[in-house]
Amino acid sequence: MKKLASLLAFLCLATAASAQSQPDSLKNRAFGSYIFIPVEFPIIDNKGFENAVAAAGLPDAKQPPATLGIGFQFYANRGISTISFAKGTRRKEKDTYLTEMEYRSFSFNFGYDLTKSHRYALYPYLGFKGNGLNYLYREKLDETTDLEDYLENDLQYKEIHNSRAHLDLGFGFARQSFYLINARVGYLVPLEKSRWTINDYLHLSAAPGTRYRFYFSLNIGFGAIFTEDDVRRRYSN
Repeated sequence: MKKLASLLAFLCLATAASAQSQPDSLKNRAFGSYIFIPVEFPIIDNKGFENAVAAAGLPDAKQPPATLGIGFQFYANRGISTISFAKGTRRKEKDTYLTEMEYRSFSFNFGYDLTKSHRYALYPYLGFKGNGLNYLYREKLDETTDLEDYLENDLQYKEIHNSRAHLDLGFGFARQSFYLINARVGYLVPLEKSRWTINDYLHLSAAPGTRYRFYFSLNIGFGAIFTEDDVRRRYSN
């Protein structure tokens, strides 16, 4: 798997380097920008943590299957730059407890369009992606509990965080007009160890690792893209 990641990184870098070193045969250059909603489907190996939570007698800790967010895409002469944030929560509430598993991601990357049509883009990309999980368990009392019982009751509360930085290697296909439909698949190469923390700084020892493996995303947005000829025709009238 490491060899595959290295090969994908080399191909992305080689594509970007070739784009910089060779003149672009697309004489009519295009420029555009979009704001979009990313629908992300993360694939995460979190079995170790799920088993640890179950062994402690706490409710399950499965991440949400999909998340939503906001992002921006910029297109300049076959170069595609993207920045986005996504977040989602899987929540379960019972009479005696509340649990939440939150997933979040932040990414920025650069790709190079292999086609010569500004209306369609087929591109490899390379960038950074930060991923995180947050598990919350909170025990509840009955709605009729009075103040004295509440103050004397020892309610359980657990909140645990995980975050990890990654090299983001992927491939995308986009349809670009006054709207944007952009489908992407990315593979994540860890840049640091997996750690679970509490209070945002205290690392928990002997915690099972969490592997953010890859993801699928569908970016849907609105914006505009113009060629140099489009601009000349518009302002020559």
